[in-house]
Parts: sequence; C-alpha cells; structure tokens
Amino acid sequence: MKSKIITLLLHSLLISSCQTSMLKNLPKFSFKTIEGENISSDSIKGDATVICVWATWCGDCIREIPELNDLSSKYAGNDRVNFIALSDEDESTVQKSLARFPFNFKHVVNSKSYSDQLITGVTKHFPQVIVVNGDLNVVFEVTENKSKIFEVLDSHIIEIIN
Repeated sequence: MKSKIITLLLHSLLISSCQTSMLKNLPKFSFKTIEGENISSDSIKGDATVICVWATWCGDCIREIPELNDLSSKYAGNDRVNFIALSDEDESTVQKSLARFPFNFKHVVNSKSYSDQLITGVTKHFPQVIVVNGDLNVVFEVTENKSKIFEVLDSHIIEIIN
C-alpha cells in the first residue's frame, strides 16, 4: 500500500512538473535593434505588439515570414502597432538570412537570455509568436504553428487598437 501511494505521489509530481504555464505578462526589456533603433517595454506600452521568436535555420519560421510581412505591411504607418523579431543568433547570421528572406520586423539578435523568459512549454520551440496588448499582457501565443496565422493575429491587433 505504501509503495502504491509513493508511486502515485511521484507520478503526480512528474506530471505537474511537465505541465506548461501560459506566459501572462511580457518581461521588461530594453534592446537596440539591428536597424539601430532603441526599443523597450516602456516604448511599446499602450500599443499592440507582435513578437516573433525565430531562427534562421527553422523551416516553419521561414514559411511564416510572408504572412507576417503582409501583417506588418497592413499596419505600416500605424504608430500603435509594433512588430519585433527576436533571434538567439548573431547579427551576421540573421543579416544573411534577411538578405534571402526579407522579414519586415524590427530585429533583435543575440536575445537568448530574454527569449528564454518567453518559453511557455517545457522546452523552447520555434517559431513562437506572441501578441501583447498596451498593458504588456500577453493576449495570444502560439508555438510551432503549422497553420495560417494572419487572420488570428490581425483580429487581436484590431481588438487592441480599437
């Protein structure tokens, strides 16, 4: 009987340690983009912000770029919507990829220590797309997306800015 109870306790402990937790608030940040712009959590307050954590070697990340570019084009000139791409890779690697696959977000490189704080699963997966409202609350997050994403992101942006 004791061994069954211990086994059940260990099993529930293992299950609870493997559950994912939803990211609720965007951690504070301050970055300089590869475009030379300073951005911070304070500078995006009050806005809708789409954050994409991506990697140059990630096929799903590359596949998603055209849709994300369409979304950023739709809101070009709207100063209430921000598009930020985070990569754990160095600037040279990201710039080479951007030459092949233009990605119209503001790019932050070498961001592993920050992007690791955004992990919502047991391990880090790419791509990860997050929508943050003006209070820096995460209103949408998807990891390893295989579906079209434009409409769902657009609906969250519209809800935030209206």
